[in-house]
Amino acid sequence: MPLKELIKRIDELQSQIQAHGKLDNETLKKINYKFRLDWNYNSNVMEGNSLTKMETRTVMINNITVEGKPLKDIIEMRGHDEVITNIMKIGKGELNLSEARIKEIHKSIMYEDDSEKKMNIGIWKPHNNYLYNYKKERIDFTPYGEVKEKMHELVNWLNTQNEKIKVNDKKALHPLILAFEFHLKYIRIHPFYDGNGRTARIFMNLILIAFGYPPVIVKLEEKRQYYQYLSDVADYGGEPGLFYEFMGGLLVRSQVEVLKAMKGEGLED
Repeated sequence: MPLKELIKRIDELQSQIQAHGKLDNETLKKINYKFRLDWNYNSNVMEGNSLTKMETRTVMINNITVEGKPLKDIIEMRGHDEVITNIMKIGKGELNLSEARIKEIHKSIMYEDDSEKKMNIGIWKPHNNYLYNYKKERIDFTPYGEVKEKMHELVNWLNTQNEKIKVNDKKALHPLILAFEFHLKYIRIHPFYDGNGRTARIFMNLILIAFGYPPVIVKLEEKRQYYQYLSDVADYGGEPGLFYEFMGGLLVRSQVEVLKAMKGEGLED
């Protein structure tokens, strides 16, 4: 669906959600649990976490003894769940994302046994980093010496755009474009030694939730497509609208799930 039509569809669905009024506690609990489980499981397994969806449920109920799985995977899942549980509780308009909070969230979702790696948690990367994309080409990210400045610029850009939206500036970005563009800019920087994908999705969803939208969940089976769109735009300067359209489609899916729950219908497993 073309981006302009997609945004119109998202706005229509959001109007339906808002027209419903305040949710009863049971429905809200059901929706939040559904999003928490899907977000925890998919975002972590995409990055190599070995916990199954059932094991993720187990960790979410504070059972840290998942037999036969690495302690790192269990602790990181638990920390991830604590972070997103708090994010799901924020109210509309509570977009409070600073450089300090970005580092604090990174610290919350990461765990290392190795003492040297542990020192890198919650700080801007101390070394340059890179990865090989879906074309098997090496992609180098922002040099470590420039990260502090780039992240300061990114947070300032976010806050400036947020203020424009608040005052109904005609040049303001649509909130979903703001969230998806933040994701792109953040990935281009890759500010941490590890955990950049998980934190990028956390901050994207924090922005969406602060504007009243449900979170976007990239499912494991959508991993290849997600990384391809991300790489085409972030690595090769492709049209960002392609990434916006893909992510916008996932936002529609989340909105539909919310509306189904509001109508008392069962949610997807």
